[in-house]
Amino acid sequence: MKESLYDFSESGKTCRIFTADPPRHWYNYLWNDDGYCAQISQGGHGRSYTINERADVCRINGNGSHYLYLRDEESKAAWNIGSIPMNEKPEDFCCEHSIAWTKLHSRSRAIEASWRIFVPEHGFHEVWTVKVKNTDDRVRSLSLFAAVQFELEGFSYPRYYEMYRCIETRFDQKLNGVYCDARHPFAPHPRYNAFLASTEDVTAFDGDLSVFCGTASTLTKADASVEPLFQRPETVVSGRDCSGSAAALFTPGAVLQHKLELRPGEEKELTFVLGTAECPEEAEQVVACYREKGAADRSCREAEHTVLKKYSALRIKTPDARINQMMNLWVQKQIDFCIVGKKGVRDNLQIAAALLSYRPEKAKSEILECLRHQFKDGHAVLTWYPYDDTRYSDQPFWLIWASCRLISETGDLDVLNTLLPWQDGGEASVLEHLKAAAGCLMRDKGPNGLCRIRFADWNDALNITVDENAESVMLSEQACLAFAELEGLMRRAGEESFARKLKREREKLKAAINTKAWDGGWYTRALYQGGVIGGQKSEGSKIYLNAQTWAILAGIVPEERKVSLLAAVDGMERDFGFPLNDPPYEHYLPETGRMSGMLPGLFENGGVYCHASAFKIHADCRLGRATEALRTLRKIMPDSEQNPVSRSGAEPMVFTNCYSVHPKYYGKSYQSWTTGTSAWTFRALTEGLLGVQAGEAGLRITPCFPAAWPSAEMTRQFRGAAYHILFLNPKGKENGRPHIVADCQVIEGDTLPDYGDGRTHEIVVTF
Repeated sequence: MKESLYDFSESGKTCRIFTADPPRHWYNYLWNDDGYCAQISQGGHGRSYTINERADVCRINGNGSHYLYLRDEESKAAWNIGSIPMNEKPEDFCCEHSIAWTKLHSRSRAIEASWRIFVPEHGFHEVWTVKVKNTDDRVRSLSLFAAVQFELEGFSYPRYYEMYRCIETRFDQKLNGVYCDARHPFAPHPRYNAFLASTEDVTAFDGDLSVFCGTASTLTKADASVEPLFQRPETVVSGRDCSGSAAALFTPGAVLQHKLELRPGEEKELTFVLGTAECPEEAEQVVACYREKGAADRSCREAEHTVLKKYSALRIKTPDARINQMMNLWVQKQIDFCIVGKKGVRDNLQIAAALLSYRPEKAKSEILECLRHQFKDGHAVLTWYPYDDTRYSDQPFWLIWASCRLISETGDLDVLNTLLPWQDGGEASVLEHLKAAAGCLMRDKGPNGLCRIRFADWNDALNITVDENAESVMLSEQACLAFAELEGLMRRAGEESFARKLKREREKLKAAINTKAWDGGWYTRALYQGGVIGGQKSEGSKIYLNAQTWAILAGIVPEERKVSLLAAVDGMERDFGFPLNDPPYEHYLPETGRMSGMLPGLFENGGVYCHASAFKIHADCRLGRATEALRTLRKIMPDSEQNPVSRSGAEPMVFTNCYSVHPKYYGKSYQSWTTGTSAWTFRALTEGLLGVQAGEAGLRITPCFPAAWPSAEMTRQFRGAAYHILFLNPKGKENGRPHIVADCQVIEGDTLPDYGDGRTHEIVVTF
């Protein structure tokens, strides 16, 4: 056992985990642009699925089941390369979660084994490379079992058309594996068939998991269906061979058994392929590609090259090694994965804004996709998978905000002429979509002149059920920001009349916020007929973080109020970030809805919501508070000084959405990977602390540089040129005034030329 639970490789592209039993499962995600995705834990289990551009999902395996078992044929002892699912801890364990693959390695009973999983650059499958080596001084006879449960769900259908009623398994000799046929009449495409195959001759197989697992390792559900339990499958632990079974109805899956004879020091390698296919012939062709020696290794190298290239457009180097380890590859990958893992307008637009700086074409396509899910009146769906058009009020803001950032990044005003459909029929230009979004924010006002909250705004859990005209202070602040940014874009597009209207509406809204929402020391969070939420006299929570940070980001806080507002925000600080609201609600209040129904200190009810703490970092940078911004960033990173991963449970290489402050769950994290925290922290570093921002005329340099950093570097692609930017802080200035030199020429102002010449330009910024 190593002293640390994990470390990073020198290149930063691999996180090595030294325990098979971390505080919770630590996952890696691997995917390709064809829409195949695999989730793998440190123990080797996880979900595999496909998703296409219409968000049709095929969940290949049920309950995260893909497992490998090894069995000694003499003693009948059985184990896994990781500890899952038999829960026997192996020796010399290491799981390497790399940027394009995951590899497990361990030793047990003088047998060394490794299992590498990767998703090729193209195709609808994943590849497992398994190596088994005999380190004993005698011949060893082993069985290797590869097992997976087939589910093939993920789309809507009429009642009683569950997929398990429509699928059957069989062993296919040409495939050299188990093929699962699906004959579902409502499947949205023909790729709802699955297979598990091997490149080496199979000794035995099972297609019925109730036979492989045995009665004692199955769970009968209310509808008489059977759920296989893989912890102690009867075939493996009893010393039997697979039976050659096939399945229809309840327990379809695939188990492939290989018998291995290993001389002392001998190593054997096997390759398995798990995936989907339109027909058995396609699956056979896929597997055939990996039969040649070295084919899997070549495919893995190609996949890694493709992934690294995706994240090569932006690199940073700061004095903080942890920030560098996360931000250069892993958080960029996390941001990228959110597009795969989420299909929601608000979520995906925030992610796309961060993607713009290193994958602008992907970001552009995602922003346009979100605009397609907008209604003619300007609002938009919450998610398009699963489809949910519950009326959340904040979608119009995000449509404007992200679209303005797209045009700032690319400089391409022509995108405003692109025709896109409306969710409710017909089509219009992007320009008209943005006008509709602004019009929605202008019209949908409550009695105090602020934006109505509807079902909820950014905070899904703030549901004011007692007043349909309740108003959101946070959204009103966001609308002020949207109107200001859209005003400039409309002027560039020749829409002077609409630009003037935006300016007037912003001033009215700003005045209403500062008149109606200021509570003497900070801004309230919402207004309703019975009073205010997040005010000094409010029942329960007295202050909400977002209402303060977005007032700063929108630029609407009068100078004389900033001292008291910042004192209020700073007073909310906890060991590992800033809570969403303070104090937590102790009991349910109808006027706050779901958030007050949770235990105090969990999630939105006073938990440290990292996404909102990231908003706070941006607000700090806006006000030149570099030290506070950097401290908050470090606090919400996984494995922080005051909240190590041994307590939080968070994966050490990606951000999580929140930390609990409830005493019985204190410091623990919840959801990682698919959280907007990744996008906002990445932008907080690159656009806030380092201050490199896309602007109309070129790349702007407006850092909020910490005094503790003597230097930093960034390499960034922008409109067809590369900018290598060196930041120098020889006097240890806090948020010092930047002196900019580009290619040995002093730059007046804060904007670098828009070179667009395909060359690398050397920029030196001295404070």
